[in-house]
Amino acid sequence: MVQVAVEAAFGYTVAQAVTSVVDWTDITRYVDMSTGISITRGASDEISEVQPGTASLTLDNEYGFFTPGNTSSPYWPHVGKNVPVRISVATREGPNHVQNPGFEGGAEGEGLDAWQWTPGVEVGTVASPVHSGARAARITWGPSATGAMWTRVYGLTVGVVYTASAYVHVPAGDIAARLRVGWDTATSAVVGSYVQLTVTFTATAAVMPVQVEPAGTPTAGDLVYVDSVQVNEGPTALAYSDTPAQVSGRFWGMVNQWPVRWEGLVSSVQIAATDVFKTLSRTEALRPMVTEEILRQDPAACYPMDEDADATSAGDVSGNTGPQPLTLLQAGSGGTLEFAGGKVPLGVSAAPLFSPASGTSGLFLRGDLGSDFADAIVTQSWKLEVWFATSTTGRGILGLSVSGSYISFSLNGSGFLTVESRSGGPDNIAIIGSTNLANGKLHHLVYDEAGGQAVYVDGAFVGSGGGTVIMSDLARLTVGGTNFGSDLWVGTICQIGLYADASVATSELTTHWVTGTTGHRGETADARGYRICSYVSDGGLFAATGDFTTGIAEQAALGRTPLEHLRELATAEAARLYARRDDAGIVLQSRTVRYNPVPSLTLEYADLETGDVHAADDDQKLVNTIVASRPGGATQRVMDRASRAEHGPYEQSLELLVTSDAAVTDAANWLIRRYADPDPELREVPVQAYSMPLDVYRALLAADISTVLTITGLPQQAPAPAATVTVEGYTETIQQGRHLIAFHTSATVTDTVWVLDDPVYSVLDQSTRLAY
Repeated sequence: MVQVAVEAAFGYTVAQAVTSVVDWTDITRYVDMSTGISITRGASDEISEVQPGTASLTLDNEYGFFTPGNTSSPYWPHVGKNVPVRISVATREGPNHVQNPGFEGGAEGEGLDAWQWTPGVEVGTVASPVHSGARAARITWGPSATGAMWTRVYGLTVGVVYTASAYVHVPAGDIAARLRVGWDTATSAVVGSYVQLTVTFTATAAVMPVQVEPAGTPTAGDLVYVDSVQVNEGPTALAYSDTPAQVSGRFWGMVNQWPVRWEGLVSSVQIAATDVFKTLSRTEALRPMVTEEILRQDPAACYPMDEDADATSAGDVSGNTGPQPLTLLQAGSGGTLEFAGGKVPLGVSAAPLFSPASGTSGLFLRGDLGSDFADAIVTQSWKLEVWFATSTTGRGILGLSVSGSYISFSLNGSGFLTVESRSGGPDNIAIIGSTNLANGKLHHLVYDEAGGQAVYVDGAFVGSGGGTVIMSDLARLTVGGTNFGSDLWVGTICQIGLYADASVATSELTTHWVTGTTGHRGETADARGYRICSYVSDGGLFAATGDFTTGIAEQAALGRTPLEHLRELATAEAARLYARRDDAGIVLQSRTVRYNPVPSLTLEYADLETGDVHAADDDQKLVNTIVASRPGGATQRVMDRASRAEHGPYEQSLELLVTSDAAVTDAANWLIRRYADPDPELREVPVQAYSMPLDVYRALLAADISTVLTITGLPQQAPAPAATVTVEGYTETIQQGRHLIAFHTSATVTDTVWVLDDPVYSVLDQSTRLAY
């Protein structure tokens, strides 16, 4: 009724796992369960940072399947570093191995890979027609014979015979449906009503897909209704059981290494894996936020122009192979171009300062954008953004050109933005707005060629480039003057982004003005966390739970790894940041999740069946003096005088990335009220989970960071007969017939907060604690 599954995604990356469906390979049969699987997760206590989770296990390598570089391995050439791996535990209380057999909770259901379907196939649920219960799945086929809907069935035993069954209803005139498990299939022969399809198969893995597919190539719009899906042990289909199986994710991460070992001629591989914190900690240091905002739009070219003062050219950082560096060119004689000498958007360290001798004598920059960009904008719209500052009118900012065609952006004699273009005809000159932009201040320009040649300055629409001239094949970028090297710029130009993808939204580009001027100061930690994660993925990596109200200070300069910046947010929010254990992702858990929680499970001490239950009353967490500050704010000192008098000074420094001194005060007081004299607490609660009843075992599997447990019937030597604790992390060992989970815990009472007129949380001098 309980079985472990270990799967590897050979040939996939973590990034792919975040954004797309991954083909998992079951390797459970090779796991040495006598040695077992060891997993660590979370933190040792609530005042420590959550550390990267790890997993270790031993694989039988008799056939060399897990030897890196072995070309005869069925997994070659993908046995190597950073292969995604996941570990799960399947449980069931009936004969059915399917997690969402009746679609009562929706088409996707709950659990690991409950139901999935190929692109072009549409799946939903309906109330009629159904075979049992209140809902059934409705599959609408696309015009492809490769379409399918499937679920992964866990907990199978290799070599054992099973029977898969499903009821299908094919409308008259639509293509027949087929049930498939491996190479075994069954095809419907009845239309207009439900008919049961059954497939008997021998399990070749602990995890196998069961899928419904069309029996041939369908006509787009063909339907089939599916209900009452079951996989049971034995050669025949048993009576349908709507009690679903449950799959609990225990670990998701990447294999660090595949060390092959021998004992005589017996070979094994003892792998260790780390969760997605590894990716976030090893990702290169983030560039300034204004640059990262450009890069996350996947630009065709990106020139931050933030090189050091001794640079002589400006490089592209888009990662594309086409754009070449912008190199210095001389017009006439004289003038200077000082890298790192100009004004910069917030968080940016450097920008060039153009200082020509005159409008026709000085230095400017020019480079080739490459054929890919030139070809792309023939068929797709293109967009541009750039930051600039000057006090001189009548000068050119930048231009794009190819023989006979060009577009340039400049300020006219009045300092008004001017767009000039030509494409096989006369010049088209448009003066945009009536604002003098040569006022010495930084400005941000966005140009949308396909959007009516719309022009945005400092985040606001200011007019159109005039006409509907479509520029094409523009491959040369000139910066600091016109395309002809005249009207040379005086001032700063930086953070240039060029886009040749129609899916890039202009509204996204215009918000870069906010990025470069405020660093998004004041947004909440969940919004900032999503923003930072979007710089290394599509944002699907990040999730947040709880309520977030504290305004976060700007992090415009960034400069460290994503994990370090996310941990800054967690500290400011007094939140928990941890990696998910069932898929590729991280979670920022608000402090509000812990306010006055309700225990999810009660355990009797005698039922733990383990030693090493730890209680402690020491000064490990004691703090009675805090010196707290924030960027650009006051430095404050908060203390508990009674605690200092009794225990002496226990001081802590606290620097929070928040926007108000009041938030700093609240956070410091929150810590002092909780830890000026901490109560005795249980810090370790080990449980032999496997021996528990199934409902308790499942609840233990569901327990994660911030889950609350109550332990009753403690020995008489304990501080109290019962203790309510919050899970901070755990270590677990899974072996054949044994599953030990050792929870690292803290006292839940630490997180109780005042609720006005509440009989429990409004007791004067006991539970009247104001929360941060």
